[in-house]
Amino acid sequence: MRFELLVAVRYLKAKRKQAVVSLITVISIIGVAAGVAALVIALAINAGFRQDLQEKLLGAQAHITLLRATRDGIPDYRSLSVQVSGIDGVTAAAPALYQTVLLSSTVQSRGVWMKGVIPELEAARSDVFQTLVEGTIDDFKDNSILIGEELAQHLGSFVGDRLRILSAETRLTPMGPAPLSRVVEVVGIFKSGLYDFDSGWVYVSMNNAQRLSRVGDVASIIEVQVEDLDQTDKLGPRIVSALGQGLEFTDWKTQNSAIFQALQLERLVMIITIGLIVIVASLNIIVTLVMMVMEKTRDIAILMSMGATEDNIRHVFMAQGVIIGVVGTALGLVVGNFVAYAADAYHLVSLAPDVYSISYVPFKLSIQDSGTVGIAAILISYIATIYPSRAASKLQPVEALRYE
Repeated sequence: MRFELLVAVRYLKAKRKQAVVSLITVISIIGVAAGVAALVIALAINAGFRQDLQEKLLGAQAHITLLRATRDGIPDYRSLSVQVSGIDGVTAAAPALYQTVLLSSTVQSRGVWMKGVIPELEAARSDVFQTLVEGTIDDFKDNSILIGEELAQHLGSFVGDRLRILSAETRLTPMGPAPLSRVVEVVGIFKSGLYDFDSGWVYVSMNNAQRLSRVGDVASIIEVQVEDLDQTDKLGPRIVSALGQGLEFTDWKTQNSAIFQALQLERLVMIITIGLIVIVASLNIIVTLVMMVMEKTRDIAILMSMGATEDNIRHVFMAQGVIIGVVGTALGLVVGNFVAYAADAYHLVSLAPDVYSISYVPFKLSIQDSGTVGIAAILISYIATIYPSRAASKLQPVEALRYE
């Protein structure tokens, strides 16, 4: 062990005449630990929200959405879906037809988004069919419907019940115009984990959706899943160029930009706000070292008279500050990671799903985030040692021993 580090450790371990110095040292360690732990937990929450929302949103939404520039529907949607599926980088493609409808049971009604799909193609593209909590996809036929768990509770419906779909489109009757309607059977209930989706979306067959929309044999869009989510902005133009059908595209980044930008801004604000805790703790390190220099004036003079250089003295007190920072940082990382792991594993922080779309606060631990926080905290602790250590190294042995 180097001379400076040996002296620094002995100073930290030794019983001092001024107990207040020991107390401030402990407070400094606790302050650094609290700041590091809080920042690790905050970053885990942000990363957890981002990952959870991204997984659930993209489990239902398309990575790339193709639609006609004229918004009049895609007539050759089946062949185009097959063609898109064969493009390098695409994993699946499926057509869809969207419409807002009124869904009614015997006790309740609710306006919902109706999505017409081709079951075999949608099952290959979307994760929703894998989240069925009741029923089976094998029963999804022409006069069937899949509804979310929250919607099922609102309507008081179960698998096997019949619901009526009322469309905004009308037909002429002897009594005048009447809305198009269709009775369908609930064959499955899904639970995606997103409240808005589970309470406001339903799936019907493409044929049913076309009849209720009176648009003919067309699809609104073609939804595409890709291998690399980060390449959608590059793959989209390639798909449009390959199809050459007057199509345009939008991707998941554009559709959900507001959500992820808000999370990114929240992450920055948390780093700045909670990072101030570490900076305040570093001020305690400065106070600790200044008081220690005052207490060890005689020791410093003796060491310098025995041949210790200014660099040696400076390094002794810098080592003390860094040790305080390292101990506090290590303690904070352990506490922060433990709390984040336990909170995520046992869902300790619950949320109102109708407000936040998810039922609990997710935590996602990141080695990169923890490493960055740890390095930053130690660096701040090191910077805090510069002034006190330089002051200690400038002491003159004769002046220090004059009154001893």
